[in-house]
Amino acid sequence: MAAFRVPGPTFAFPQSVLIPSAAVGVLAGLWLRMAGTGWSAGLGALLVGLAVWTLVEYVLHRFILHGVEPFRSWHLEHHREPDVPMRTPVLFSLMLVLTLAVLPSVLWADTGFAVALSGGLILGHLVQELVHYHLHRAMPRSQGWLAARWRHHDFHHHDNDCLAFGTLASFWDRLLGTQPGR
Repeated sequence: MAAFRVPGPTFAFPQSVLIPSAAVGVLAGLWLRMAGTGWSAGLGALLVGLAVWTLVEYVLHRFILHGVEPFRSWHLEHHREPDVPMRTPVLFSLMLVLTLAVLPSVLWADTGFAVALSGGLILGHLVQELVHYHLHRAMPRSQGWLAARWRHHDFHHHDNDCLAFGTLASFWDRLLGTQPGR
């Protein structure tokens, strides 16, 4: 298979991390220019954003990529040929990053908190892209966190694609009943 058939321009790894990386840089610059949000509050909001990203990723993977066309068809191509670099439509990536950047500002008027939260969400997206890429290269040699993530993701691809949706964390799989019962 040459590439996934998706409309418009696409990015494969490592280009797929350009948009979220640029967004993290812009948000970091905005946050640093704002007054009124201290380092501890900013760091706390960033960490909350990272944690919330794991839920966003779970929901997107389980309900959008496995349930809504045309995303489902594109994602099933990835399941059929997991070692072929996944191509992300630029428009989808832009829409996701813009949503992650703007939604906290709509929900919270405290711009410094919202910008730091957005930064955490987008940083989570960036880390998820990097980890997902490495999960499809080879089983990690160590027995640490990345090896556990590899086993979890490998189960999703090869044993039961109705389980194990979390790429970065198993928390939501355990909580929502989609954790494999190995």
